[in-house]
Order: sequence, then structure tokens, then C-alpha cells
Amino acid sequence: MSRPTPPTYKTRNWPAYNEALKRRGSLTIWFDPAMTWEAAPTGKRGRQRDCGDAAIQTCLTMKVLFGMAPRQTTGFVECLLRLIGLDWTVPDFGTLSRRQKMLKVNIPYPGSNGPLHLLVDSTGIKVEGEGEWHARKHGGGKRCVWRKIHIGIDEQTLEIRAAEFTTSDVGDAPMLPELLDQIPSEQEIASVSADGAFDTRKCHDAIATRRAAAIIPPRENAKPWKPDTAGAMARNEILRTSKRVGRTTWRRWSGYHRRSRAETKMHCIKLLGQRLSARDFDRQVAEFQVRVAVLNGFTALGTPITEVAG
Repeated sequence: MSRPTPPTYKTRNWPAYNEALKRRGSLTIWFDPAMTWEAAPTGKRGRQRDCGDAAIQTCLTMKVLFGMAPRQTTGFVECLLRLIGLDWTVPDFGTLSRRQKMLKVNIPYPGSNGPLHLLVDSTGIKVEGEGEWHARKHGGGKRCVWRKIHIGIDEQTLEIRAAEFTTSDVGDAPMLPELLDQIPSEQEIASVSADGAFDTRKCHDAIATRRAAAIIPPRENAKPWKPDTAGAMARNEILRTSKRVGRTTWRRWSGYHRRSRAETKMHCIKLLGQRLSARDFDRQVAEFQVRVAVLNGFTALGTPITEVAG
């Protein structure tokens, strides 16, 4: 029996997507004179803050985009404000580093129309240690330290709708309920796609609580669960279907292949840097969230619309 010919795809909005890719590289930076750059009075005794969270996030965004150190970031933002004639106060590198630890990053997402199809994935990112080539060639000077990032993206708009940052000893599956909690309760979730690492009772129960369909392949040699919850019964149905038609057919029938878009988004996160520059955990969380905000801004400019050509 010959193998079926894989389908080919064609991008229907290539001119618009091409312009969106060009705008991602534009050096034009807009500062709204009406934005809240200065910090609001706290009403407490002591010296008040000069810059608000918007100013801190703007500086950290420049730092992430251009891969600069804090002092270089401060000088870069000062130059931008001077060129456009704004006399706003720019936080120094010490203030930038201190405020990064407690910053509440604003992550924009316009959202999509209709139910949400959430694609979930997790991966590790390095924060300390030598690179792989240097460690293999010369030996690592110190132990490598990793963190784990967990994201859930909208299958339609490719925007990151949920993000978590943990230490490397936290598994993938325990973070799925945390990701679902970040989706507003009024937002309808149609399906949640994840790999076999998320084939646990806790994950299936959390998905069933949101009245969503779980697209999670059962693990190898999986056995039926006791059907005492809606999540367990849904998972047993997946197991029966995959055994009856085969895992390959089930993946094609269920649309499991769409989860690869989450892996692509993980690659995009690492294109902004293969490692995190911050050394404190709270600062690392803020740096990761700033990356998420940057990527959502890129995605909002435009994404490709593809269709099967043959």
C-alpha cells in the first residue's frame, strides 16, 4: 500500500503578511504624550516614585528587543525621548532592576471571535551556565541552571493567552490548571490540545470543568481509568478511539497536529534570547512576561492565513 501524498498549503494573504513582517522590523517607536509615564502619588510618607509601571515596562521592552544591558537601555530610552522632545524622567539602571522584581507586566491580546481552542506546551530555558558548544569543548565552569516556561496560545490568532514561569523541578501537567485559570471564566473554551505528558487525572478534570474537549494522546500502555469524573470518562473515550482506529488516525482525525503551533511559538520566545539575563527569580518572571507581551504585539501586526492547495 503506497503512502498518501501529503497535502500542500498556500498562503492566501501573502501581501498583507509580508507587510506585517516588514513592520516587525520597523524602528519607528511611538510614545503617546497622554500615556501615564509618571507614577501616581501613593499617599504614603517618604520619597515618591518618579516613573510608573508603564515607563518600567517600556524600558524592559527595549532591553528585550535589542538585547541591551540595563545601563545601555537607560541611555537608549533617554536618547529616544530627547529626539521627540519629551522631558520625561527615565529610570536609572538601579531603579530599573529593582522595579523589575515587582512589575506587573501588561500583556495585550485582542482575543478571537468564538470559542477558544487552546494549544499548550512547556519547555526549558537557560538562566546560568555555559553554552552547549563551550561546555563540550572546554568544560562547563559551573552547573547549568534552567527554568521552565509554560504557555497556552489561541489556535486562531496565535496569541499567547496564558503563561506561567516555574523552576525546572515542576512538571508540565501540574501547570495546566494554572494556565486555564488565566482564561476568563466568561470565555468559552472549545478544546485544549497538549502532548502525552498532560495525560493525568488532574489535567482532564480541569479541562472538563471548563466544559472543553481534551485533545491529549494517551500514554504508551495506558489503561482505562475509573469513570468517576467527567474528565476520566472523556479520557477513556479517547483511549478507546485511539485503540480502535490507531493513534495515527486519531491524531489526524482530532486535529492534534495543530499543537505544533505552540512549539513554534516556543521557538519564537527563544529567538528573543536563548537565555534569560536576570538572576533573581522574580526578575526572570518579569523578563519572560515582557517577551510574551512583545510577541503578542508582533502577532497583532498580522499572521498568515493558509489553506490546503492540493
